[in-house]
Amino acid sequence: MPERPQPAQRRLSYSQLQDYARCGYRFHLTRGLGMARVTPPPLEPVEEAGESEEQLEARLRGSIVHALLEDMDFARPAAPSLEAVRALAGNWELELTAPQVADVQALVAAFARSPLCARLAAARPVRREAGFAFALERDGGGPLVSGIVDVLAREDDGTALIVDYKTDRLGEEEPAALVERDYRTQRMVYALAALHDGAPRAEVAYCLLERPGEPVIASFTQADMPALADALLRLAAGVLEERWPVAAAPHRELCGDCPGRATLCSWPESMTLRSRAEALGGAYASAGSLTGSVGPS
Repeated sequence: MPERPQPAQRRLSYSQLQDYARCGYRFHLTRGLGMARVTPPPLEPVEEAGESEEQLEARLRGSIVHALLEDMDFARPAAPSLEAVRALAGNWELELTAPQVADVQALVAAFARSPLCARLAAARPVRREAGFAFALERDGGGPLVSGIVDVLAREDDGTALIVDYKTDRLGEEEPAALVERDYRTQRMVYALAALHDGAPRAEVAYCLLERPGEPVIASFTQADMPALADALLRLAAGVLEERWPVAAAPHRELCGDCPGRATLCSWPESMTLRSRAEALGGAYASAGSLTGSVGPS
């Protein structure tokens, strides 16, 4: 059979790379085959105990908070009014309860008093929702990686400061551990984008808004570019070579709405529907492979 024609240059977003890093098989089903996400089965009553009925769904919570922070004056930061929060929520056809509004206000106010907000107030220039694109070089060319950062600023010494707001619910987890687990790929992409843009130094700073006084900051210089590119190329190779490994540590938050969970995944539902805490805290056995997918390692 003749080989399938390949495009001259593949385009990958950082969100694609991040999704692939979490679970290659889910990436294949949703992004490659276009299968729609499914509704997760309801939690058992015992698991629902302690969960507040007032909690806003995580993605909607994050979208509303990010939209409010886009308009923040870093030099004169302030929490939004109740009316402003409710009006913005209307864009998603939501009617927020008083506790939900208070939660959103608290997260925005948290960034207002964070050390990162003070750094942004002193930096020039400052760009919000800053887009980027760069080629991952390998033998004269590689995939084009693109994306958007929440805030990109230049400090007096030329450092590119990239700030990302996160509304993740931390619970007992440390901010640094969460960033390393969930946003490591994103952090490498952000750093490489800034260094490609000519910055002598890039600082990628994550502000977990539930603990704004503890930003997770990693620094990179031009000398780090080859190592960053190699790490991302190894990850991108799985996409370009169409290898779809299943997640090594499945859990409900990752797998609950996956279209392959119930019938296609090599993990049983006892693993894909467990809590994240169970997945990260306990040992797990190997699962079989399916249609070329690679079992956990």
